[in-house]
Amino acid sequence: EDQAQAARWYTLGARQGDIHAQNNLALCFLNGWGVAKSAREAVKWFRKSAEQGNAAAQTSLGRCYLGG
Repeated sequence: EDQAQAARWYTLGARQGDIHAQNNLALCFLNGWGVAKSAREAVKWFRKSAEQGNAAAQTSLGRCYLGG
């Protein structure tokens, strides 16, 4: 329940353009923390954050592409 609540808050922030919330939401999707696991959604949110200069998201996005 705590992970689901965190994912809901990250979603709110991510939709408003917060790069940290976008990165954290991507991690939730990548790992299935509080949401259904989805590599597609993870990449979507990592990309949004990375395009705004978030180095952690840029690294994670690269790892997603490297790992397939």
